[in-house]
Amino acid sequence: MNKSSIFFVALCGGIACVLTYLDKPRSAPPAPTPVVAASASPVTTTAPVDPAPVPEPEPAQPNPANASEPAAVPAVTPAAGAAKPDDAANPIHKLVDALLAAKSGEQKQAALQQLVKSGQMDAAIEDLKQRAADNPNNPEYPTTLGEALLNKIKAMHDAGPTADNTDEMGILAMQADQNFNTALKIDPQNWEAQFVKAASMYYWPADPTRDNDVVQRLSGLIDQQETMTASPAFAQTYVVLGNEYQKMGQPDKAQATWQLGLTQFPNDPTLQKKLNGQ
Repeated sequence: MNKSSIFFVALCGGIACVLTYLDKPRSAPPAPTPVVAASASPVTTTAPVDPAPVPEPEPAQPNPANASEPAAVPAVTPAAGAAKPDDAANPIHKLVDALLAAKSGEQKQAALQQLVKSGQMDAAIEDLKQRAADNPNNPEYPTTLGEALLNKIKAMHDAGPTADNTDEMGILAMQADQNFNTALKIDPQNWEAQFVKAASMYYWPADPTRDNDVVQRLSGLIDQQETMTASPAFAQTYVVLGNEYQKMGQPDKAQATWQLGLTQFPNDPTLQKKLNGQ
């Protein structure tokens, strides 16, 4: 397996379970920008994830890296844009409507898998691009478009990566990240865009600048979560932040992060497994 394939195996493994874990959290009102602390407590105030953003320079073309843990991906219900006269007769439009209307991670993943299995993911991506262009102030369209692109990468990998489509997968990964940035320019507090962006960045090759950026995004997202209505999805922010600390060779901070998450979400099975060394 070449290095590019290793990167995409890690990325695709994370995509597979993110949407499954998360229910829909709502965006919070703007909060002060947090500051990352270098102490043993990994979640001292500070930001997707992630997702997390707020729009940063694009990461370099991904090179392969081994990453151990899958990240978990989120689900938000976007407001539908104005319908066009032929929308009612457009089956792709109906499928994308169902994707956008998903109210849980399970529903969103099911809608994405339906698009993959029916061979309609490309058409859905084009539909989402058009909706994003028609509704430039709605962050949910570029967020969902980014998730669709990540799922296309996974489908391509599952079908059997080749030298040609490995390059294409790299381009699609960059496009997905750009769409998360677009969503965050519209709404810097969008939880889903923050989390998915940061969670996907975890699977990029190790790089001190980028890894510190992921820590800052996720730490800030944890601060933001404290101002929002509680959601089980928020536990995954602690999971991915701990994973990132572990990736950076800071196991003590990883353990402290997972322990802090478990105090907030004592029944979360992923955090329990992390603390049990699984």
